[in-house]
Amino acid sequence: MPPPPPQRTEPPLPVALEESAAAVAGGKLYVIGGFDAVGNSLRTVWVFDGTTWSAGPRLPLGLDHVSAASLDDHVYVAGGHTFGRDSARFFRLDGSSWIELAPMRHPRGGHALVAAANRLYVIGGNTAAANVAPAEVYDPQTRGWSDLPPLPAPRNHVAGFEFGLSVCVAGGRSPATARVDCFDPGSSTWVRAPDLPQPTSGAGATALEDGRAVVLGGQDAQETSIVNQVAELPDTSAWIARGAMLVPRHGFELAVFEGRAWACGGGTLPGLHPVATCTSVV
Repeated sequence: MPPPPPQRTEPPLPVALEESAAAVAGGKLYVIGGFDAVGNSLRTVWVFDGTTWSAGPRLPLGLDHVSAASLDDHVYVAGGHTFGRDSARFFRLDGSSWIELAPMRHPRGGHALVAAANRLYVIGGNTAAANVAPAEVYDPQTRGWSDLPPLPAPRNHVAGFEFGLSVCVAGGRSPATARVDCFDPGSSTWVRAPDLPQPTSGAGATALEDGRAVVLGGQDAQETSIVNQVAELPDTSAWIARGAMLVPRHGFELAVFEGRAWACGGGTLPGLHPVATCTSVV
């Protein structure tokens, strides 16, 4: 059999949206919250089972610039903005309903929620007033949050991923940056990783099943141009540019589903221009 295509188009979402979250649990892909075309913060959850999309349990409130991750086959959702207000609320999907857990210490949106080493890490983001410097970690055993050393260069619209034993954020703004910072939970220290090939904000990132990290898309901080890059980090030495994103856009999260990193929704133009498009990379 021929190898799978590096990029391909996937079944689109039922609706157009951007600035949403994404995670995979129970063999299903979840796309959560976001903005619609007129800027409403969405409560919608869309679920893909490998064949069709269906509506999942609605969020307790509308959220955009929210982030999601899966841990122990549960989807978690943290923070975001809700119709312009900053949220610190934190939820876990249990069956057909969202359970509210202890809130984050710091409200924020445009951040990254990353699962690693049986913990959930929140890095970056901003409020209406400023970027949020402190990182924080949630321990499911104690059901509580703890502050971590602050992100060395506080910024929002970051893309988060696990890499080896570290938790990393790439890009962000303002201005748009190519910077990548990784937190080592073992030593509780930050390490500067190699820069991305191009500065970006509002990109998607994840770790593939073989350990490679990928970062896709984004836009500049002034919201005047889309960044079309596909960048791969196979090891700690340097990112590799892999050409252009199949459908360049910003404002989505990547999640690994059936061996591929899926990018669903986002905006194909700078600012608020949501689409229903889904693409994947491997």
